[in-house]
Formats: sequence, structure tokens, C-alpha cells
Amino acid sequence: MFGSEAVFPECEHQYVTDHILAEVEVFDPDSCYVTPHATAKWSVTDVSRSRLDGEVIEEFTVRGDGTGAPPATADDGVEKVFSYENAHVFRVVRPAEHSCVCEQVERAGCVLRDITVDEDSIVVTFLVDGTETLKRVLDRLEETGGTLSLRRLIDSSAGQRSGTPMVLDPDVLTDRQAEVLEVAHEMGYFEHPRDASAGEVADELGIATTTFTEHLAAAQRKLLGDVVAD
Repeated sequence: MFGSEAVFPECEHQYVTDHILAEVEVFDPDSCYVTPHATAKWSVTDVSRSRLDGEVIEEFTVRGDGTGAPPATADDGVEKVFSYENAHVFRVVRPAEHSCVCEQVERAGCVLRDITVDEDSIVVTFLVDGTETLKRVLDRLEETGGTLSLRRLIDSSAGQRSGTPMVLDPDVLTDRQAEVLEVAHEMGYFEHPRDASAGEVADELGIATTTFTEHLAAAQRKLLGDVVAD
């Protein structure tokens, strides 16, 4: 995957006024009502949120392979409100001002465009108006207690003005970090939607999922430091 240099064509040096589409993955976040419902056999999709009178209403769909029952709900106000085929819709009503991933993004002034969940993590997609806002969102997400992975950055100006693609030096990576990124890339971990979960990539590498996420986060901090640096 890596030669003498790695080019990320979707990223450019000028990140001042143009909007950026960011896709961030948070592993094992605290205070999330949705992630406990995703398992190896049951995926969470179609997550939606609304606010009413100081409360947040969240609905999400749990989809399975047609065998077994969906994950049991804990006594946290989550209720099943609808079922069809191999899908079950759950709803939770809770107070606002909850230190979860979604609210941390919203508190930074961003609107969530997409939310996906698997057994390892939650992935949120949102627009930011520059790297300062992106850095503020990432700082807030770190407060959720999870490990972060910056999966995608797309500059709205890409292809619309002349600019030099950002060239990232892979020599800053350790051999293990380079291997982790290469295997993740080959398995489609960075595709949208992704072809492999963090757990599947970790299994291929023969390491624990937490070890994979730590290597991934360390590698991305090195390669993308110019993008989100103060």
C-alpha cells in the first residue's frame, strides 16, 4: 500500500473556509444507548434523533440474519415499537445534555448526517466549516471515553480549484502501523459503507480489536496530523 509517499487525493492543504465532510469512528464509547444493541449477528441501522421539550427521542433498527432473538433491552427506557421481517425498531426517550457521541458532535455546532453502529463502534458523519471546528469536535469526542478513528475527510473544494494534494509521509509509521493500515485498506475497512468491521480486520491480523484500534489511531495521528493540528 505504501511506497515512498502516500497521497490522499480527497484532502488538500487549504482548510480554512471550505466545508469538510468528516466521518469519525468511536470505539467503545461511554453513555450510548444504541451501541449495546449491536452484536456479531445483529447490526444497527437507520438511527434517527429528535428533540422535544428538553428530551431526546432516538429510534434505531436492529437487523439480523433471521435466526434467534434480537439483543435484550436493559432497563434503560429502551422499548421495541415495531417489527418486520428480520428487523426490529427500538425507541428510547431520555433527557438531553447526555455526554454521548451524537450530542458531543451537536454541541460543536454540527448536524449529524449519518449514524451507523456495529458491535465495535459507532460511526458518525457530519460537515464542519474548517479544521478548527473539526479539532473541536474531535476533542469533544475524546471526552466520550472511546478511541477515535478518522475514517474519511472530503474537502468540498476538491476538484473545483487547483491545489496540491496533501502528500503524507509513510516513513513516520512503524512497520506494524503500516501493516495494520494496509490490511484494513485491502479488506475494505475504509470503504463507505465498509466491507469489514474492526473486529474482522483484527481477526485477520491475529490481534485483539482494542489493539487494532490503538494501532489505527496512532497511525492516523501521525499521517493526518497536518490536517487537525492546532
